Amino acid sequence: MLALLDRFGRKELFVVLSITVLVLTSLPFTFLALPKIKIYRDISNTEMNLSKMVDNGDQLDSQLKQFTSDIDLLQRRLHGDMASLPEKEIEAHVVGKLQQISWQNDIQLVGIEPSAGATIESFHEILFRVSLAGDYLDMYRWLRDVGNELGFVLIKQYEMRPVDSLEKDPRLSVILTMATYRALR
Repeated sequence: MLALLDRFGRKELFVVLSITVLVLTSLPFTFLALPKIKIYRDISNTEMNLSKMVDNGDQLDSQLKQFTSDIDLLQRRLHGDMASLPEKEIEAHVVGKLQQISWQNDIQLVGIEPSAGATIESFHEILFRVSLAGDYLDMYRWLRDVGNELGFVLIKQYEMRPVDSLEKDPRLSVILTMATYRALR
């Protein structure tokens, strides 16, 4: 072995020893440390992804609250105050609201006749035959307030005629059929 070492010069011996030391130190690093580093990076990436999911979860909660609020607003626009009422109380609610709106707009509410309508796809129709008397502009405000207070109400049929045609600004007699719709349950 000494004879073999004598054949190499100092520089060659230094290179061989350096390569040997490099190989001996790189093998444990490659087989022991490198897999641990890869596992650490995977765990770090997973933690970062989970952290993003938690942050998105907070955003999802706020989005869910916003969607719920939007649905409540649309339900209010569609059904007015009737959205949360049981079906048996809808007629009384509509009659009371129509009377209140009539008082606010100086309209005489002559009569209201509720009746059951048809079933249209997944909705149940409730009809109200309403008789009114009042001025033209008061009627307009009454109709606007009905839409705002009761939500989606469809005027299916109407008749309008003057009470006394001899007057300059005669009061009008209006008979209309209103329909409101509830989803079948």
